[in-house]
Amino acid sequence: MSLYLRNYSNVLKKNFMLLIMGSVLLILTFFIWAGVPFFIIGNAVAEITSNMAIIHFCISISGGLLFSLFFVPINLKVATNIAKIKDCSVVNAFIRIEIIWILVCSLIFEIVLIIVIQL
Repeated sequence: MSLYLRNYSNVLKKNFMLLIMGSVLLILTFFIWAGVPFFIIGNAVAEITSNMAIIHFCISISGGLLFSLFFVPINLKVATNIAKIKDCSVVNAFIRIEIIWILVCSLIFEIVLIIVIQL
């Protein structure tokens, strides 16, 4: 775990503009990556099934996927560093990193969704 954190800190120190661009794009496109899962994906899945667990799962996975797309350049640079260190392919390292980002973003998205629903 510390290997990944060290690589992320090194990449962000060298390329801090990637983080700034990702943050600005997240703010400017908030209604796309937050609205599409709620209104489009949620309604589409709700027409197929009435199970709230499946609807919440699809909303959170799509929200996590859309949110994690903004950090693909950072993840790609980290994946190239990890691939050099671990002596594996860049694609394999990138897919692992991106899957973890999607799952973590989905979990955070679902927690926020539950808090908003409770209010």
